[in-house]
Amino acid sequence: MIADYYARLGVDPGASPAEIEAALKAKQPAWSMGTRNPKTRHANQLFLDEIPSLRTALLTGPANRAAYDAELAAAESARREERLDELHRLVRLRAAKGGLHHVDRDLLRGEADRLGIDGGSLDRLMKPIPFLVEEKGAPEGPEPDEGPPADVLDASTRRQIRMALEHLERRDLYDALGLFHDAPLAVIASRADEERQRWMKKAQVTAEKTAWLEIISHAQTHLGTAKGRARYDRTLILEAEDVFERTASFVVRGLERIDPGTHVALIDEAGAKGIPPERAHQLVRRACLKAGVAVDFPVSRSSASTAGVRTPTAPVYKILRCRSCAGVTELSPTARGIGSVRCKHCGASLKWDCPVCRRSNLVDAARCACGFRRALREPLIQHFAAALHAFRTHDLSEARRHLEEVQKYAPQHVGARNGMARISEREREIDQLRMAFETAEAGGRLFAAARALASWRRLVASGSAEIATARNRIIERLKKAEALSARARRLERVQPAEARKLYGRSLGLAADLPAALEGVGRCPPDAPSNLDALVVDSRVQLSWTPPEPDGLGPLSFVVIRKPGGLPKHPADGVRIGETATPEFLDAGVAPGSTVSYAVLSKRGAAESLAAVAAGPVVFLPDVGNLRADSHTGEIALAWDPPAGAAEIRVVRGRGGFPANPRDGDRIPASHQGAVDRDVIEGGVYYYAVFTIYRTREGRRFPSAGVTLSASAGAPLTATGPPRLSVEATGRVLIEWTEPARGKIRLRRTPVPLPNRPGEKVSEAEIEAIPGDWIGAMGPGRAEDFTPPSSPAPYYTPLISWNGVLVMGRGVRLSRLADPTWLRAIRLDPSAGEPGVARIQLRWTWPGEARSVRVVARRGDRPTGPDDAEALRFSVTRDAYELAGAWILQAPTMTGGDKLEIPLTNHWHIRVYAQDEGDAGTVFSPGTEPTAETVAPGPHPEVTVAYRLKRPWFPGRPWTLAVRTEPAGADVPPLVVVANSRAVPVSVEDGEVVARLPAGRDGVSHVIAPDPRLAEDGVRAFLDPARDPDATPPVRIRHPETGHARV
Repeated sequence: MIADYYARLGVDPGASPAEIEAALKAKQPAWSMGTRNPKTRHANQLFLDEIPSLRTALLTGPANRAAYDAELAAAESARREERLDELHRLVRLRAAKGGLHHVDRDLLRGEADRLGIDGGSLDRLMKPIPFLVEEKGAPEGPEPDEGPPADVLDASTRRQIRMALEHLERRDLYDALGLFHDAPLAVIASRADEERQRWMKKAQVTAEKTAWLEIISHAQTHLGTAKGRARYDRTLILEAEDVFERTASFVVRGLERIDPGTHVALIDEAGAKGIPPERAHQLVRRACLKAGVAVDFPVSRSSASTAGVRTPTAPVYKILRCRSCAGVTELSPTARGIGSVRCKHCGASLKWDCPVCRRSNLVDAARCACGFRRALREPLIQHFAAALHAFRTHDLSEARRHLEEVQKYAPQHVGARNGMARISEREREIDQLRMAFETAEAGGRLFAAARALASWRRLVASGSAEIATARNRIIERLKKAEALSARARRLERVQPAEARKLYGRSLGLAADLPAALEGVGRCPPDAPSNLDALVVDSRVQLSWTPPEPDGLGPLSFVVIRKPGGLPKHPADGVRIGETATPEFLDAGVAPGSTVSYAVLSKRGAAESLAAVAAGPVVFLPDVGNLRADSHTGEIALAWDPPAGAAEIRVVRGRGGFPANPRDGDRIPASHQGAVDRDVIEGGVYYYAVFTIYRTREGRRFPSAGVTLSASAGAPLTATGPPRLSVEATGRVLIEWTEPARGKIRLRRTPVPLPNRPGEKVSEAEIEAIPGDWIGAMGPGRAEDFTPPSSPAPYYTPLISWNGVLVMGRGVRLSRLADPTWLRAIRLDPSAGEPGVARIQLRWTWPGEARSVRVVARRGDRPTGPDDAEALRFSVTRDAYELAGAWILQAPTMTGGDKLEIPLTNHWHIRVYAQDEGDAGTVFSPGTEPTAETVAPGPHPEVTVAYRLKRPWFPGRPWTLAVRTEPAGADVPPLVVVANSRAVPVSVEDGEVVARLPAGRDGVSHVIAPDPRLAEDGVRAFLDPARDPDATPPVRIRHPETGHARV
């Protein structure tokens, strides 16, 4: 209920604001002192807490005070209804005997005066009750004392608990904790701790907080143990009995004898307070004996049940008091279920609908079944209606305040909850529109700001100062922008420059003004200037100077081409393109033709009134993609000839590039290339290639020419992969070996380059693949300061030489370390698969690697872990350690044919560490030299058998005859080794006495005479100085007799 601030301040409701302010100033010290008194601290603390609300209601203007006065009147009406209900209850109890005599009516008038109820209202309550004549009865003596009082809380403690409960509007400590009376002790203790923690988190000290903490303290003290809880339960029973006994004393006062109807009514009243019937009989008897009223019923269970039976004189009809006229209406039991029950005096409804659960209740029900109190219904409805009205008038703060009051009365009220949600949604809409307005205003978009302001204005109360201020900020600027736009519209075709200035000023005020934006699109821009036309790489390159920016938006340029002379107007020629940059490349001109150009400025659909022109231009394109290929003793030049060329002339300069077709030595050339064989190894030569065109008249015109320098020498080979190392800062250090000729250029790409190592490519081909060039920091060294983390990049070295790039072997950046010390041992093929080579591999694992990829390629080194022309195998560390090695099974060359290319059947093997991740498989860089080896090819191999022949005469030469299997095979270079102690078993096991050159099957070598040949053990072995990569597999079969046998 709303508090009566007038009564609290002690002023009249018509007091002026100055009188109210003076009274408040006088009361505040007393309220502050009252918080120290335990008996009044809650009330005085509440008075202090409600000072802001008091000032808002009474001192902030007539509108708020009128609203408070209306609420106070409604609250006073509700309080009067509560007092009438209490008086009506006493009337029903006094009339329970079947009517009222003059003593009852006198007592009820005294009670009405105490409650502040006028006599007319009391008369309407007593009107339907008959008048009784007094009957004399013999009073009984006083009831003997029932013994010592029960073990209950003392009066002071009960008073403190009752004051705190009344402040919080709770019945008892159980109700304050929200528990039933039979709740376990553990639940009570837990709930009390939760409530204490919740209220201790609130920093502000209020009357509600102090009252709650006091209630929680009493609950922990009196409900924490079984003994204390039993004492508090007995206290609750004692308080209920005291209240009932006072009611019974009032009911029986003035009676000579208590009749059965009054007795039954009192028993019902006791049952409503939780007092058992037997105890209620005792209390009624005690009240009657104290009042000197005769009692004719026994105090026993049987008599109690007998007394509970209603007599024919007991009221059968329910008496309801009307809330409109205060009249009473008798309601029969059969009419209680009827939907519509109305007062017989004024026709008002005798039911009320609960605004929370929508149940219909009789007017004598103080609470609905859901717990909502009837006395709060009218203020709730008034606040809800006021909130609805405030929302419809866009006063959201007032609507929120009224809905908060509704939620205080009924926290579960659906309408209040939905209303708060709608208010929050409306506030979000207003904030969004306010933000849109402010954003548009800050960006100079006044037209959009005006639209946002109009939408915003529809959602707030009329006369909003914020709306008025926002409108005043933009309206003048918007009007001025519209006026400037209207002036510019009249000058568009007459003075376009002045019109553009006016449009610019208009857009400076309102950047989104539609009239100005449309005018800018219509207004012709200035023309460009200084058009220049040059022939570059088989195309005509145009460049010009754009007009000065006017701030009205970007321009584009229309290029017009005309054969022959200059264009005379925008339609004189062919529009070949439109660009936003001040340059254009025309690739559609026929070689040898003459063309002219013009360029127009354009903004939107508007073109400049004038244009800039250049020409005529004779189109003489040069050859494209000029490149040189160096070989021993010659330099080969190649190019892409342009269409329409009559001749390609190559001139070699003397000490520098030729300036014209006659400045140097002419080199014979075809349409596609030329070869200069008059070169010296290592010399640098300068070439110029001119394209000669012939006109229809037969005249010859040379192009400007393209130049190139080249050096004679052997072709460049692919450089090896660079060495990568990742520093602690994340930078990648890249190192390589500088080539003998040319310069290394390093390219970083997300994928490996598709070209093979050693292949010659142009820079344009490389740049067509996404990537970045990494500049060298010094000879053989570069640093990548920002390497991408995913995917792992590839670094590929390219040799720049003679105008081309030679591909090198790339490497992928990896945080994994390469395996080391790869060894290969060829095993005999299995009987079931004689054509499959078996190569046993062993290597040293890096510490973090769990698997590796073995890449084997026949006849050439693998290009990487994903080489498509190689065999690729994944080997886990567990499988390797289980066997102690890993065996590679690879197909061999079929048959016993002679190998056309050396090492065709040799396997080049490299091992990479690998790791499976979310981004795919990551490999080690593959730069470790010991992680690569070559396994020689298996059979067919050459078996070499030899025979030493002693000379017939001492001092003459020895001979060594050689035979091969298969017949006719080549014989590699051999050495003859002698050992004085035993027959040698290897080249190192003795002294070399002769070296024999390579030959063929059946060759006979002559060995110079040497005394060691006759006295020592002698054998022939393969010459260790031979090239192992150029030698097929060879097996030596030593003689079984003579000096060579074991």
